[in-house]
Amino acid sequence: MPASDGALTVLTRGEGFDIEPAWSPDGNTIAFINSANFFGGQLEWINAEDGSPRKLHAAVRAQGKLQFHPDGKRLLGHFSKDPAPDRLAWLDLESGALAPVEGLPQNWQTPRMPVALSADGEWLLYALHQDLPDEQTGNNGPHADLWKLPTRGGTPQLVTRWLARIYQLAWDAKGTGCYIVTDLGVSHNDLWHVPLVNPQRDAHKLTSGIADEDWPSIARDAQLLLHTDNNEGATALVLMDFIHNERMRLSVNELEFEKAYREQIALLRLQMGDPDKTPVVTKVSLKRKDGKFFAPLGSLYRIAGGRMHFYQRGEAELLLPAGNYEIIAWRGPEHRVFRTEIELQAGKARVLDVKLERWTDAWSRGWFSGENHIHANYGYGAWYNTPAAILDMCEGEDLNVCNLMVANSDGDGVFDREFFRGRLDARSTSRTLLYWNQEFRSTIWGHMTFANLSQLVEPIFTGFKDTTNPWDVPTNADLAGRTRAQGGLASYTHPANDLDDPYRTAYSGKGIPVDVALGRIDTIDVMGSGYAASVTLWYRVLNCGFRIPATAGTDCFLNRINSAAPGWGRCYVRLPNAFDYKTWIDGERAGRSFISNGPMLELTVGDAAPGDTIKLTAPRMVRVRARGWSQAPLDKLELIYNGRVVANGQSSADKLELVLDHELRLDRTGWVAARVNGPPVPDFAVGLQQAHANPVYVEFAGNKLDTKADAEYFLAWIDRLEADLNRRNRMHTERDHVAMQLKAARGHYQKLADKK
Repeated sequence: MPASDGALTVLTRGEGFDIEPAWSPDGNTIAFINSANFFGGQLEWINAEDGSPRKLHAAVRAQGKLQFHPDGKRLLGHFSKDPAPDRLAWLDLESGALAPVEGLPQNWQTPRMPVALSADGEWLLYALHQDLPDEQTGNNGPHADLWKLPTRGGTPQLVTRWLARIYQLAWDAKGTGCYIVTDLGVSHNDLWHVPLVNPQRDAHKLTSGIADEDWPSIARDAQLLLHTDNNEGATALVLMDFIHNERMRLSVNELEFEKAYREQIALLRLQMGDPDKTPVVTKVSLKRKDGKFFAPLGSLYRIAGGRMHFYQRGEAELLLPAGNYEIIAWRGPEHRVFRTEIELQAGKARVLDVKLERWTDAWSRGWFSGENHIHANYGYGAWYNTPAAILDMCEGEDLNVCNLMVANSDGDGVFDREFFRGRLDARSTSRTLLYWNQEFRSTIWGHMTFANLSQLVEPIFTGFKDTTNPWDVPTNADLAGRTRAQGGLASYTHPANDLDDPYRTAYSGKGIPVDVALGRIDTIDVMGSGYAASVTLWYRVLNCGFRIPATAGTDCFLNRINSAAPGWGRCYVRLPNAFDYKTWIDGERAGRSFISNGPMLELTVGDAAPGDTIKLTAPRMVRVRARGWSQAPLDKLELIYNGRVVANGQSSADKLELVLDHELRLDRTGWVAARVNGPPVPDFAVGLQQAHANPVYVEFAGNKLDTKADAEYFLAWIDRLEADLNRRNRMHTERDHVAMQLKAARGHYQKLADKK
């Protein structure tokens, strides 16, 4: 791209995404990574003039930032010949030899950590955060140590302790300082210049704004600095002219395919839905056969399952190289996948009608989808989302209730606080409701999502060292109580990830047994990350007699290129009379629902449906009916009674439907539910197909739920939690208050363990 803006000349072709470009010192060649997923991949080397390939001595895998040594013969990056790269090394471009950089700390060795090579090749700058294995990022403080290391070998020198995270680094042209990307004092990324002498006193902030400025790159003559800026949504390039004290936002007006590919251009017009009806939003993937993915200029494209896609309302026009293309379109799990191949002829226009058909219609049957955990603008993202863009993404997934999270990440900054209104967002439509709520993040108790809020619940986070809230108090139970006091819904999110040890891992819901015993939790986001481990933990909660419904929280990041779609996991709530936000929340709280990442599921136990209670004075046989169906083959439909499989459904010939019709003897207190699963569907990139109905509860007079084993499990869990709390020693003056909550929870489980 010309430094004065204008047309982009396309230099690379073929499969994959070409990322992390680095110019050689003479400007004649470019190194980059060809990646299938926007992370690591194969190192490539091309001529800068026309994109023709340069030969490497051997195949090399690479990840993260690439930098040329000033001699032009070596490349700095995370390289390896076989496994995933895990060490910073020099690659000799002639011999192919790899030489690891010595002197770096072992806990720095990750491609995500920022590093910069000085213009003379003599020094490295790198930032080291305080994160430790098996702990949440930010747990030990958000600050970063900035180090300077001789490339010829030597001892690292501490430049400064920066009081926030550092995401990217670039030396200045004179070698007397550096440009850093940091979120110091704000909830977005800014550029700062930090001198090596008096770095704290003389640090200078270069950018500010509501969105992110990233990826600084300095001209060797020290006159120009290039960086990215996403305050208009998509990533833009900004050129800072230090001599004239000017800033210019570079404008891309076209892609020069003919110059780069030596091919003629064709016009593709995509028409979403019927021209005479209200424009619909569709998720579209457009890929040239054996070539690249394409999206309209300025679109907030994303990647899932190795496929790039964009959301389009109504009509889209794209100028593309002539050739054969594969087009796939989606509109959430209730629509059939649209797939076609077309040929675009040089110099001609082609109109393609993209019409998606439903294979099922939950809305028409009184079921309304929603989820509890969507992030719009969360740290480390390429895009900046407004409610208009978010509506397109959620409507394009046919998601009815969208709970968007105000939250922190690693420090004091709180993302998207400016969008919170305490009511539905004004961009909401009759079928797609946007509501800004809150994720409360504790580094020990676990994370919760709060919904139906009229005010944000303070503090927004706890347990982050060296922030405004370094303590492990207030507890999650305290915050859940404050949420309920205003009519809000308190849910644990991503509760477990390790099936063998649900307590383990940094982001598990360690406070769940305490808070359900205290009666503070409304739901648990079982559908989302760690589904298998979360289901197992949820069963134990149910087996202790707590009627906590399962809900869905995808924990997706709409500003990141790689992330799940909103509604990847969703909760379908049954509302036979009317659909509005509060009614949906009430139905979710009552468990009149099922959770799913694609399949549909129905369950009745006699005349009872999920969320209902059957009261008995004597054993009774009831007819249980369950049905699971999908647009892709399913494996199993299982009936669950108090956590155990008691019956299985029968499959149709095409395996698209499973039906269960079973006479079940209800002879003990507990709960009855159903679940369905199936093999992965590549087009949806959601892993195994899963759906789970919430329970129908059974109350049997004179019969107590067998709670001993699960109560003892949670007693051991609380002992483990208390030991971790004491080790951390972050309870401040509230140690007695925490001890009181742990004691109350223990007492409840002890009674359950003693029941006979």
